[in-house]
Amino acid sequence: MTRSESTFEPGSLVVRTDRSSYVFSPRAGAATIGRDPHAQVQIDDSRISRVHARLELVDGSWRAVDTSKNGMFIGNSRAHSIAITDGLTVRLGDPVAGPMVRFEVTPMARGPGTADSELTRLVGPVGDDESTVALDPGMVRAGAAAAARRRELDISQRSLAGDGIINAGALIAFEKGRSWPRERTRAKLEEVLQWPPGTISQLRRGGGGAPTEPSVQVPVADEAPLIAQAVEAAVNTLGATIDSLPPLHDPDFMPRVTAILADLRQLEAVAARAARIGGVTPPLIKALSTVRRELDQLAMLAATAPAATVGQRLYAARRRANLTIGETAQAAGVPEETIATAEADHPIPAQSVALIEGLLAQLD
Repeated sequence: MTRSESTFEPGSLVVRTDRSSYVFSPRAGAATIGRDPHAQVQIDDSRISRVHARLELVDGSWRAVDTSKNGMFIGNSRAHSIAITDGLTVRLGDPVAGPMVRFEVTPMARGPGTADSELTRLVGPVGDDESTVALDPGMVRAGAAAAARRRELDISQRSLAGDGIINAGALIAFEKGRSWPRERTRAKLEEVLQWPPGTISQLRRGGGGAPTEPSVQVPVADEAPLIAQAVEAAVNTLGATIDSLPPLHDPDFMPRVTAILADLRQLEAVAARAARIGGVTPPLIKALSTVRRELDQLAMLAATAPAATVGQRLYAARRRANLTIGETAQAAGVPEETIATAEADHPIPAQSVALIEGLLAQLD
């Protein structure tokens, strides 16, 4: 995909590696580059740290922050924090032979209708097997269900790539809910997963709305156990990742734990939406309980780290004080939406941060 072919919103950041391109909305919050499976920009190279660099929007401008051992370089000079400009190229891990990353930035346009509280993620590798779309609960649901079905049939990601069904990077992104395969790729996946044609699209729609393509209707009631199973399987997989987290003082801890918390929130949203649409069932109750327990425990742990975000510290303080989001918002003097946005680790206005910090000082 070239700049002329794209329809990226103003302020979007495009990150290009030698294999893939990734698009980040200005409403995406922070993202990471590294070898870690949860990094939004994944580079498989021994010179690259698990979390090598952090991409964040500061005062309307994108920045890249080095969080690695081997460094981030412009020419021969190591850079610890860079203001990203359109066309900027850096090397990671080595100033000469390290993997090259190129950035493209569309002009930022902020108007009265653009608010920090509207933050949503738009992340996805752009390749031959997938298209970049806004991440939504339906896409997460479809990806999680496909991953659970693949494991149930004992089909490896490598074998799907080897058989030409879908490349490994595209499959990982789809199963994490970060990208949507093209129609021909979905058809191949459905055949391998032994699903009727159109099932993946139906899972994304959640059984509601008029079909946009030929498909076999899957009743929501029949879909609920599959969604619950997918959520449980995904939480179990994240459990192993949580167990391998570095110590609290390690620079890699915060980017990794923040990424896992984001994944858990997505899974919670999937299960909660399924319960609203198809009714509360024992499997969904169990799935919701499992994901919320993991989310609570990990959020409380993250709040104890030296680099904990204001949202993570707020969540822990609110839970210790047994306050609801509404009560916390009233005490801080901010809208409830601001509390929810902060606890989701999305940016909030500086004035709101100051008010929340004041409340935290009182609660501590």
